[in-house]
Amino acid sequence: MSQAIPSSRVGVKINEWYKMIHQFSVPDAEILKAEVEQDIQQMEEDQDLLIYYSLMCFRHQLMLDYLEPGQTYGNRPTVTELLETIETPQKKLTGLLKYYSLFFRGMYEFEQKEYVEAIRFYREAEKELPFVSDEIEKAEFHFKVAEAYYHMKQNHVSMYHILQALDIYQKHPLYCIRTIQSLFVIAGNYDDFKHYEKARPHLETALELAKDIQNDRFTAISLLNIANSYDRSGNDQMAIQYFQKAVKLSRETVTDLLPKVLFGLSWTLCKAGQTQKAFQFIEEGLGCIRTYPKTGSRHFYKKLYLFLQAVYKESIDESKIFDMLAYFEKKNLHAYIEACARSAAAVFESRCHFEYAAVFYRKVLKAQEDIQKGECLYAY
Repeated sequence: MSQAIPSSRVGVKINEWYKMIHQFSVPDAEILKAEVEQDIQQMEEDQDLLIYYSLMCFRHQLMLDYLEPGQTYGNRPTVTELLETIETPQKKLTGLLKYYSLFFRGMYEFEQKEYVEAIRFYREAEKELPFVSDEIEKAEFHFKVAEAYYHMKQNHVSMYHILQALDIYQKHPLYCIRTIQSLFVIAGNYDDFKHYEKARPHLETALELAKDIQNDRFTAISLLNIANSYDRSGNDQMAIQYFQKAVKLSRETVTDLLPKVLFGLSWTLCKAGQTQKAFQFIEEGLGCIRTYPKTGSRHFYKKLYLFLQAVYKESIDESKIFDMLAYFEKKNLHAYIEACARSAAAVFESRCHFEYAAVFYRKVLKAQEDIQKGECLYAY
């Protein structure tokens, strides 16, 4: 009779697996996942270790959904199905397991664009942070919190966390991708502060790092973010130039990014008055969503494309615009409300529909007020 494998040995292997997830090394993570699953079949009974394994399966799938959206791996459960397995024992968890459960759930909510819920889970996870001794795991926490607060336009809070994360990542060359992503968040915050001249050097550094490691996905995202920065500063010509570079690379190697990249290009072309070109890219973007229905955020980007069609076609569709703003309101996406309402107001104003223009400018002001208020996430 073979001797049972000590659970502590399997735990060490799960830690190594988690390191590969942190580094976005899919092949290594897949190998370690398979080894862990084989070892568990021969392991001594340990319920905490099995919970740790379930949590890591959930985190593994989050990585795959981010890096390879739409890909399937045999009969593996989806991230939504895995969520049910980690939710069941949550109330019994303590310490590090409780931290992972809350932290990973926050990551899931973030990917669903439920940013308020993501922050709620991160704040609960923060209470368990003293149980975390690993420096990289602390950097992961600060990065994810910074990312969520950036999307909620709580920029000073975001900067506080992202600088802590970047300080750790830069000490560890293996975490180059997280360094690149941290630079994205820093640049995004500077764009929100309207310090575009401070944002772009960070994005150019990110672009060079992505090229150095020959990562097409993050090269394309870097080009996209540079384009967005130029767009926000009002430089349509440079924005279109970088959007086109991002589109070219996305078409060649990272097709799942196309809906996002084509949307950015389409919107800038619309604002620049080149609506005929824009509508060609809108149709291409919608075609990508139909071709790759499992692409992440497809529902979200479909709504954004429909918004462009509603605003910039010859006959403006007010009801669709209001429907989409209501969708963003439900998700507390005030920054999207501000940007979309501003575009709608500008179009109505240009066509001398001043009453509608006033309605949407008031929505811009209301969204700005909501952003300044922030979300009340305190427990008291």
